[in-house]
Amino acid sequence: MKLIIGGLGQGKLNYVLSASGLTEADTARTLTDKPIIYGLHAIIRDLLDQGRDPSEVLTFAASHPSVIFICDEVGSGVVPVRPEERAWREAVGRVCCELAKEADTVVRVFCGLPMVLKGRTEWN
Repeated sequence: MKLIIGGLGQGKLNYVLSASGLTEADTARTLTDKPIIYGLHAIIRDLLDQGRDPSEVLTFAASHPSVIFICDEVGSGVVPVRPEERAWREAVGRVCCELAKEADTVVRVFCGLPMVLKGRTEWN
């Protein structure tokens, strides 16, 4: 499993598509059998909004060892006033920490530049 993180608009998807040889048709914005799960932060928000446990992502990851997760970093900046926004940011951070522990590769993309935090840079 690979975890790709970075801020909004930093080139995470472009990096993954270029490095992996996959296409946008290989991406999904839900937990499905596609090789790239794009927008993990939004998936976690949807789970919380539905009253579900965000740890469902971890269960999914365990049964899909070759998946590539792409997640926006949401923990920086001004702390939200609304408790549900703070809970969402906390959930995204905790899920990403657990995914990073299990991932073969963790990459942070900033200004389109990949920074390997864990693992190898080879994709195939």
